[in-house]
Amino acid sequence: MPTCETCGRALGASERGRPPRYCSRACRARAYRMRVADRLAADAREEGRAAPEAEVPHPPPAGTEGGSPEVALDRSLIVRTATDVADREGVAAVSMRRVAARLGVGVMSLYRYVANREELNDLMVDAVFGERPLPEPGPDGWRAKLELSARAEWAIYQDHPWVSHLVAVTTRPPVAPNLMAYTDWRMRALAGHDLDFTTLVQVAIMIGTYLQSAAIPLAHEAQVARTTRHTRQQWADARQDAIHRTIHAARLPMVSEFGSEAFQASEPESIFEFGLHRMLDGIAALLDRGPGAS
Repeated sequence: MPTCETCGRALGASERGRPPRYCSRACRARAYRMRVADRLAADAREEGRAAPEAEVPHPPPAGTEGGSPEVALDRSLIVRTATDVADREGVAAVSMRRVAARLGVGVMSLYRYVANREELNDLMVDAVFGERPLPEPGPDGWRAKLELSARAEWAIYQDHPWVSHLVAVTTRPPVAPNLMAYTDWRMRALAGHDLDFTTLVQVAIMIGTYLQSAAIPLAHEAQVARTTRHTRQQWADARQDAIHRTIHAARLPMVSEFGSEAFQASEPESIFEFGLHRMLDGIAALLDRGPGAS
């Protein structure tokens, strides 16, 4: 059954002419404003300037706005709405237009609070890291501190798998103070252990990079599960014959021993645990080498 392109409400069948696209004049008017806003925003980006804050023109007199008044916007509401879209459908589904539609406002209204999609990404990352601030002063000992911070960050990626797509494998991380606080906290956990400042930076970033990279499969699995409705185990079970044929043909003696125990060991959670402890062991070895070891 066709649905309204603006609000998603089911539409009745048209007896003649083109099928309906909107359920009411209000939705048609809102769609018009959104198209105009998108065009103005695109023009502004092409010219290298911020989107204008002027009101979007009203549609022609063919229909009046009507309907409920627009919500009272603020930056936090926009960020919460964008985060909800990402949690439900993945970060690729987030756009200024999509957020505006969810809020029932014109796209240009958002640009009064958020300059562009890049800033929205930064604000989303900052918000979810702000949900899990690290404690002060934290547990005793550098290893306990670093492990706590790693588990807190991993929990963020479990709750919001899409975050790894915005922060991982990049030399241009989001401008997000709450994310930066994790790096600062880790550096302070190692301060006073005869490591120079550059090494403190490298260790803190290494921990974050490991966690972000290890979390990418969480985002991928969440997206695939939404699309296929199958778990990773169900996927593997359905492909057993093809997997066995491939291993046999490729002559892979070690991989051929891969069974249920190894399958569990390859789960993202198991890889996270294994890698976390090996990484902490490596930091301990670095500290044991004494001053100037870096």
